[in-house]
Amino acid sequence: MELELVIISLVLVASVFAPFFILDFSGKSGIAQMKKLFTLELVKNNLKLTEQENWGNTFIGIDREQKKMLFMKFSEVDPRVHIIDLTKIQACEIDSKIASVKTKVKKENILQQLNLKISPIDTRNPEVILNFYDWEGIYGEDFEMARAEKWKTIIKAHMNTIATGRKAA
Repeated sequence: MELELVIISLVLVASVFAPFFILDFSGKSGIAQMKKLFTLELVKNNLKLTEQENWGNTFIGIDREQKKMLFMKFSEVDPRVHIIDLTKIQACEIDSKIASVKTKVKKENILQQLNLKISPIDTRNPEVILNFYDWEGIYGEDFEMARAEKWKTIIKAHMNTIATGRKAA
């Protein structure tokens, strides 16, 4: 009788905790796979990031020596990879789409999309759009506006350094 009670207790405990461990493990393996792909891109492009950040399914980093930036956003299909040569940038702007939604009490502004728009010096090349947030994505808003401002500031600082170097030459 006691053996049966112990077995039933173990089965109940396992049925409660097993889904938690399975979900936890599957989430970590996805993150590990994203980090592995990010590292492969770094090696492939011979980049050594001096500053980097990741959140949700997005990785961004900058190599100050080579003056290049790597941006990767993972989706269900394939990762979108952008390697941006900071010496060939003319402008960097934040592009946000905000929708006004009326609730019972008041009107609220909801961020729908947030992009960092990078314009090249050579106008024949297309603008690069780095998507920091999309309300249709699987991740909720998590200080993306502050992140976009931070990276815009970093990019503009590099643009100013490069422009100063060009003037001195």
